[in-house]
Amino acid sequence: MFLKFADWFVYQILGLSESTSFGSALHFFVYDVLKILFLLFTIITVIAFLRSYIDNTKLRNYIEKQPKFIAHLLASIFGAITPFCSCSSIPVFIGFIEAGVPFGIAMSFIITSPMINEIAILVLAGVIGWEITVLYIVTGITVGTFGGMIMQKFGWGKYLQDYLLNKTETKESSCCCSCSCNKEKPTFKNRISESIIYAKNLMKKIWLFVLLGVGVGAFLHGYVPQEFFIKYMGSNNLFAVPLAVLSGIPLYADATTIIPIAQVLIDKGAAIGTVLVFMMAIVALSLPEMIIISRVMKKELIIRFVIFMFIVFTLVGYFYNLVL
Repeated sequence: MFLKFADWFVYQILGLSESTSFGSALHFFVYDVLKILFLLFTIITVIAFLRSYIDNTKLRNYIEKQPKFIAHLLASIFGAITPFCSCSSIPVFIGFIEAGVPFGIAMSFIITSPMINEIAILVLAGVIGWEITVLYIVTGITVGTFGGMIMQKFGWGKYLQDYLLNKTETKESSCCCSCSCNKEKPTFKNRISESIIYAKNLMKKIWLFVLLGVGVGAFLHGYVPQEFFIKYMGSNNLFAVPLAVLSGIPLYADATTIIPIAQVLIDKGAAIGTVLVFMMAIVALSLPEMIIISRVMKKELIIRFVIFMFIVFTLVGYFYNLVL
């Protein structure tokens, strides 16, 4: 449906040629914007509805009572299914610390949370297939699980902001998403209504980032020659992986926004592993993300966190390029 509309609008109404760079780029832009916005609204609504049945406080209490490895694993999985909302990770992380959850378990959550979300997973699967998407999910959860355990072992918890170390705040986690913090049990109709409202409000916040992400992808698709990506991001370039991780740090986008760009990079011949860790760096290590996270971490922890994740992402990228 969206492909037919893009064909009709670009090639018939506007009269552009598929063989031209502008025509190809505009067709990519129109098709991907319509497809992604539709998927986002539909999936956000469904996930928000399903999540309305989950009690985050009970889930948090259950996680912290488990054996150490299981607790880290569950926290990492919880990070992968947290609300598709950039403001959600920090309040939940604060709630974990204030509730007495060990620092490492909370870090397992916050490592995975920006890297993986259910919406990005479905969109990513449509781009690179389910097999590679599952590998991406498993890798993200594994990095979160063992990353939190290692940071706990190193004792990096002492570099949290003082107000978290003192734990003087209430144990109840802050919430900023419209579908949370409802003390009365809502009816089925209310759940659906609130889920739609949540999806609408979230779409208002992210639609521009989707347009920007698709716009960059469309430009790369139409104007940047394939040889460029094969040369600089191909598997034959030994330094492609660490350079991809470094180049992702100054950028800012959520996992869904960056997927159209990743799609073009892969189509142009860039190595899949290099592209995936480029995505990871953008969503987990971007400069704006570090500015936000400074609310809860001192610079000593942020520096250690960035160096650690850079090393891990680089190793993961080489592994991906080896097996894919």
